[in-house]
Formats: sequence, C-alpha cells, structure tokens
Amino acid sequence: MPHLYRFHRAHGDIDVRVSTTGRLTNFLGDGIDVAIRYGGGNYPGMTSEFLTSEEVFPVCSPRLLDGARALRKPEDLRHHTLIRDSFPIDWATWLASAGVEGVDPHGGLTFDSYTFAVESAVQGEGVVLGRTMLVAADLAAGRLVRPFGHALKSVSSFYLVYPPEAIRQRKVKAFRDWLFAEMTPLRD
Repeated sequence: MPHLYRFHRAHGDIDVRVSTTGRLTNFLGDGIDVAIRYGGGNYPGMTSEFLTSEEVFPVCSPRLLDGARALRKPEDLRHHTLIRDSFPIDWATWLASAGVEGVDPHGGLTFDSYTFAVESAVQGEGVVLGRTMLVAADLAAGRLVRPFGHALKSVSSFYLVYPPEAIRQRKVKAFRDWLFAEMTPLRD
C-alpha cells in the first residue's frame, strides 16, 4: 500500500479500487480484476503467483528499549503489555518457539484489526507480533523496532491471484508487472 501511488503516477489512466476483506474474491460478481491473497497459493481455476513469504516477530516502539524495564531479551516481555490480534501465529506460539517461560501469552490488549494492534505498538502501549510485509514501512521509518532477532516463518505466503484470461487485459498486465517490480527487493 505505501507504494501504490507509484502505480497511479505511472498509469494514471487505470483506476485503482482497493478492497480489504478476508473473504475470497468473486472476480466476476465483485468486478475485481486481481487480488492479493494470504494463504497457501492453491486457488482452483485461478492463476496464483507467489509474491513473498512472511516472518512473524515482536515489534515495539523504540521507547520500550530504554528505561528500567527496557526490552533486551525475550524474557523481558513479562514486564510489557502483549498486544494480540486474530492471526494464527499468536504469542503462545512465538514464546514457545523462542523458549521463553514465565510470560502470560493471553494477557494484554486484543484487537480484531491488525492495523489498530500495530498502531497501539507504535504509540508505545506494548509489543505486537509484526508480520514482515505489514510492518515494513513502520520499521523503515523508525516508528517500530525489532527488539529481538528470533522470528517464526509463517506457513502462509502472499500471492497475486486472478482469472487466467485476465492477464490479456492491459490494466491487469500493467499492475502485475508493476507489483513484481516493486516486490523484487523483498522477494525470497
């Protein structure tokens, strides 16, 4: 999303409508040309092109790295609010993978919106599990930091999905080509 303006500048004659939903796209019924899906990549009857995989790791405001209860090692999470959302990789999973005991993975703040969970972390309210693509801009801008190196690789990835015949449309091909050029530095 932070780069979408570049597509619009390069292809001002192509209208872009962004719809965010967790449900699968009905391309014909919804008037959608392409979708970016998070999953296993198996979408029967559709062209599905791998964009990037994802890692999951704690992120927080840089302010939480200072002070008497500074985050220096994963065990320090016991002194901070854990921010949760509905993502399948949760704090219990991450803490277990990092070998951390004595931190309650169920306490803290819970949001049904990942955007709000991340914004809460940016504001210094606690620590959220960041997802590579969704916190990249906040990390690059310094609004969030990774206090520890440990990350979990998600079993799901991002895919560009569209009906096979759609690639013959100039607008679909232009968007696909632009998206892959933007993703080149981020791809595995």
